[in-house]
Amino acid sequence: MKRRILILLLSLILVVIGANAQSDDTLIWSLVGGDITTLNPALATDGSSLNVIGALFDNLFRVNPETGLPEPGLTTWTISEDGLQYTFTIRDDAKWSDGTPITSADVKFTYDAILSDVVESPRKADIGAIASLEVIDDQTFVATLETPNCTIWGSAFVNLAPLPSHLYAADFSDFMTSPLNTAPEVTSGPYLFEERSSGEFVRLAANPNYYDGAPAIPNLLYRIVADPATLNQALQNGAVDYGFIYPDQYEQLTQRDIFNTFVYPLNNSPIVIMNYQDPSNPQNAYDAEGNLNELVPNKFFSDIRVRQAVAMGYDKSALAMTQGADAGSVPLSGPIVPAFYDAYDMADITPWEYNPERAAELLEEAGWVLGSDGVRVKDGVRFEVDLVYSKLVDLWGNAALIMQDQLGQIGIRINIIEQEWSAYLGNVLLPGVFDITIVGFGGGTEIDGIAYNLLYSKNVQLGGGGFNLASYVNPEMDTLLDTARTLPGCDVGERAALYREVQRIARDDVAYDWLVSTTQVHVLNQRVQDAYIGQWSGVPNWEIMGWGFGQ
Repeated sequence: MKRRILILLLSLILVVIGANAQSDDTLIWSLVGGDITTLNPALATDGSSLNVIGALFDNLFRVNPETGLPEPGLTTWTISEDGLQYTFTIRDDAKWSDGTPITSADVKFTYDAILSDVVESPRKADIGAIASLEVIDDQTFVATLETPNCTIWGSAFVNLAPLPSHLYAADFSDFMTSPLNTAPEVTSGPYLFEERSSGEFVRLAANPNYYDGAPAIPNLLYRIVADPATLNQALQNGAVDYGFIYPDQYEQLTQRDIFNTFVYPLNNSPIVIMNYQDPSNPQNAYDAEGNLNELVPNKFFSDIRVRQAVAMGYDKSALAMTQGADAGSVPLSGPIVPAFYDAYDMADITPWEYNPERAAELLEEAGWVLGSDGVRVKDGVRFEVDLVYSKLVDLWGNAALIMQDQLGQIGIRINIIEQEWSAYLGNVLLPGVFDITIVGFGGGTEIDGIAYNLLYSKNVQLGGGGFNLASYVNPEMDTLLDTARTLPGCDVGERAALYREVQRIARDDVAYDWLVSTTQVHVLNQRVQDAYIGQWSGVPNWEIMGWGFGQ
């Protein structure tokens, strides 16, 4: 009976999803697991929001989908010989969708807003690499750096998508609360915001004022899908055209011949986050004057011996196999993932191996002794923790179950608590209200995209102001990351040596417990023609301009 009810409910869900399926003027794009939280690119922290933003707001430049390198788009540029000044010129035909020209003042407004004390933006640390931004005229502005920066395109400039300054308060007083943040009235990208039904969909329409002309596909519908299993069903029955999935999900598709498939290594690290600080009293790493705060240690995970015990207390090779036998997934040793191994060799830094005996010894050394019920105890505190997470990705759920089983065998009791993605993001992950959790983090096109965001101490800014979600503070790590970003000449060999040290420290400290490598599988219904998705594609954005539907 329960199974019949489940099947009926799933069928009803798919009927709702399928209501807009296979329209000859609408591309249906799936967003798995959660609603958008904002459509302001300066504030967005979640994948669903960033996905929709890509179609609404153009960045300063375009990313080559094959190489990840910057190419002219909204702007062109020149760079001074010393690598400190970038002079950008905005296209003279670039307009907001309401016909207002996109100007240097819009870029300056966005830059100042992100750095303002009244705006809580996760882009602050990256944008801070730009020492000044000067408006020369309506189409020209100069970004000046204090020192050359090897990752400036994929860290600072990529986060400077201009916003329409003529619609926001000049003093940024409405920047955090404006209705434009969830229902933008004007856009700069290939699509316009049309409507949204919370928890169900976001509908966009082609922008006739886009500088490259209106896209060939008139409408773009983002359909929010509950979970990976529902996505597979929706792909299979044509309820959605596109899905981002993992190899194990792809193996479950029964009609693969109706899709074009694009498969690449993913610059993403699934991570177990063990909070360094007490979740009942979370703080930013620095106070308003820039002084280091004294964080209250987490009673379970502030001890490096406990962190190392967790890292070797469960089998990551078994977790990798849940991705599929042919997925090529391997345990990770740190934030530099296999997508970059060709240029940055990390072979001499090995992941933590499964060693429950040594893990148990470390727990004993840290003062956690086995109680009569098999749960460890220290100073009257049982080692029983809630692992709160959102099962947005099957891999995270697989990791939670393996950890619960195998860590339980060495005396750490894990209680798994699943939450809906938006609630988890806003109430647990970003404010730091957890002892231990599982999530994934993507690093964009830069080698340090994961490392800098997760490990740099100034990114311990709770509530979405930064992504150092473990509250990891290590001055040596900060120095290494800064040095690698600003190395004169940006020699790959010299930077590789620095990043190997980043990888080693991140591994030894268990700053995060790095899980396993992942592969991105983009599946697109073959009714969509002239479509291509590269390794570094940010679709749906300007890249879908020439896509269309077959007859």
